[in-house]
Amino acid sequence: FVAGNTAAMGDRPDRPLFCGNYEYDAEEREIVRLFQRFGKVEKIDMKTGFSFVYMADRRDAEDAIAELHDREFGYKRRRLKVQWAKMAEADRKRETRPCPCLFVVNFDVGRVRERDLEKYFDYYGKLARVEIRKNFAFVQFEEVRDAERALEACNGRQFMGRTISVEFVANDRFAGRDGSRGGGRSPSP
Repeated sequence: FVAGNTAAMGDRPDRPLFCGNYEYDAEEREIVRLFQRFGKVEKIDMKTGFSFVYMADRRDAEDAIAELHDREFGYKRRRLKVQWAKMAEADRKRETRPCPCLFVVNFDVGRVRERDLEKYFDYYGKLARVEIRKNFAFVQFEEVRDAERALEACNGRQFMGRTISVEFVANDRFAGRDGSRGGGRSPSP
């Protein structure tokens, strides 16, 4: 699902589709197969239980919404939620400042251990810590520039059989150089 020549296609969507409410163990290829029936899928940013699907053509994306929203999917027959992604998600990503700590999701939680993430990300610079929590991880570098290189190289790439999503941590309490977690709640107004 590589981007092709879009000049011959209709309007390019200005945002991805949100596809949610499927089983946590759904595989990327299942989601790709679901959407490819409607047109070219340029990219999938898969999280746990939901994903952002980037279609090459707006009309194909609209067809996918019309056909797939509220459709039963998976072995539990859950009803899919398929709609245009809210702009807040794209805006949040754009406003997230570079920091030494990365947020990593969509790795295989049954197989991946902290040492696997350490080996994978160590290539980009000296690590301060790696911590897996439930279905996501924090990978903290000692230098911001190393985290920037790792994000650029690793986001949307294969890692132990899954396409991972890597972002800068949005909450500064995880981005402290000493690995501290920060200090409690903000004062009330």
